[in-house]
Amino acid sequence: MENLFVTLNDLPDEILLIIFTKLKNVSLLYSLVGVNKRLNTIVRDPIFTSHLTFMRCLLDDSIYPLPDSTLDRFCSQILPVIHCQIKWLDLESSSMKRILRAVNYPNIYGLGLFDIDLETAQFLFVEFHVSLGNFIDCLYILDGRFNQLRTFHVNISHISVFGRKVNNKEKLPNLRCFSLHSYIFTNAYDELIIPLLYRMSNLEKLDLNLSLSMKKAFVDGNDLKKNIINHMLRLDKFTFNICSVLHLDNEINLPSNEDIQNTFHDFKNSHIISCLDYFQEQQSSQCLIYSYPYRSKFYKYITNNFSGGLFKCVREISLFDVHPFEHEFFLRISQSFPFMQKLALRNYKPQNNKLCKESKNDNQDLSIIKYPHLTNLTLSRSHDDYVEQFLLDTKTCLPNNVHLNVTYQTLERVTHNFTRDATRINCQKLKSLSINPIRIFKHVKNYFPHTEIF
Repeated sequence: MENLFVTLNDLPDEILLIIFTKLKNVSLLYSLVGVNKRLNTIVRDPIFTSHLTFMRCLLDDSIYPLPDSTLDRFCSQILPVIHCQIKWLDLESSSMKRILRAVNYPNIYGLGLFDIDLETAQFLFVEFHVSLGNFIDCLYILDGRFNQLRTFHVNISHISVFGRKVNNKEKLPNLRCFSLHSYIFTNAYDELIIPLLYRMSNLEKLDLNLSLSMKKAFVDGNDLKKNIINHMLRLDKFTFNICSVLHLDNEINLPSNEDIQNTFHDFKNSHIISCLDYFQEQQSSQCLIYSYPYRSKFYKYITNNFSGGLFKCVREISLFDVHPFEHEFFLRISQSFPFMQKLALRNYKPQNNKLCKESKNDNQDLSIIKYPHLTNLTLSRSHDDYVEQFLLDTKTCLPNNVHLNVTYQTLERVTHNFTRDATRINCQKLKSLSINPIRIFKHVKNYFPHTEIF
C-alpha cells in the first residue's frame, strides 16, 4: 500500500483527478483522507465530498450496509472534517441514524433514503423543510403518506393549475405549523392555495409569503378572515407578507389604503401594514399587506408610498414606480434596510428635484447615502438619473466589491464617456460589471481598473 501512495504522489494533480473521479467517493475518502497533505487536499475537493452514498448496491438491486469499520472511521474522523461540504446523502435504513447523528450538515439539501419502511418514514418526518419546483409536488407530499407530519415549511417556485388530479381535499389533522413561501406571481389563490389551507383546520401557526394575481379584489383583512382565519379555530399566530395585483377595468369605487388598513382593525395581537398603489398608465394596481415585525429576507415592489420602518432581516429588495424616485427616497431605503445586500431598480421616469438642486459641485448639499452591505446592484431597466444617483460620490458612497448590472449606453452617458471625475471613485470600487458592448475599449477599462467586465 505504501508503494501505491508513492506512485500516486508521483502523478500530477490533473491525472489524479481523472483517476479519482472513476472511483466511488466513499471508498476514496476512506482510503486517502489523512494519508498526506497533498492527497488530503485533493480528495476533500467538493467533487468528492458533496454527494456521498453510504451503502452497497448489488447487481440484483439489493442493498446492504457498509462494514462497521468503514462507518466507524467516517463518523469519528472523516465526517467531522467534511460535514460542511456535504450537500446530498444516500442512506440505507440500518446505518441511517448513525450517519445523521454523527455531525451537523448545515448545507445539505438532498437526502435519499433506501430500504426504509413507511412506518419509519412517517415517524421520522414530524417536521419537514423543503423547496419545490411546483405546487403539485407539495400536494404529493401532503397526500396522506406523511399523516404524522406536524410542522411543514415549503418554498415553491411556481404555483399554477395543472392537468393531473392530485388529492387536495383530505384533512391534515396533525399538522400544527405551516409555512408557504412563493415569490413568483400566481393566479391560483382561490383554486389551489385556499383549498390546501382548508385541509389544515388544526393549525396553530401559519406563515404565508405570496405574490398573487387577482381577478376581482385585493387580498385584505376581510379576505383573510373569510377564507383562512374563520376555518382555523386553533390558530394562535398568523404572520404574512402578501402582494396582490389587480388589473384596472374602469372601476369607480376603488379602495384607498385607509380602506385596506381598516379591514385589519379587529386583528388581535398583530401590527399590520398595508401599502396600496394605482398605476393608471399601466391600468394596474398593487396592494401589499404584511405583519410587522417583518421576517422575510425579501421585500419586493417597493414604491414611493413605502411607509418606512426597520427591516433587519431583509437582504434583497426591488424598487418600482411610475413616479420618480428622489434622493430622499433612497435615504429612507438605506435607513430602513441596513443589512441589504441586493437591490434592483426599475423606473424610467427622470428625477424631478435633480435640476433645482444641481450645482457646479454635483449636488454637494445632499446627504451622502451609504449601503455598507450592498453586493449586487441592478439598474439595467432604469433612467440615467438613477445610475447617476448611485455612482456620483456626492450622492452615494458604495462599498467595495459591488457587482453592477447596467446598459453600456447609460453608463457611457452618466460617466461622460468614461471621463467624469465625480463618478470615478464609486466606479473604481466595483468588483464586477455586466454591460453589453461589442468591444471594451482601453479608456473604458482604465476607468474601471479593478473591475471584471462582462
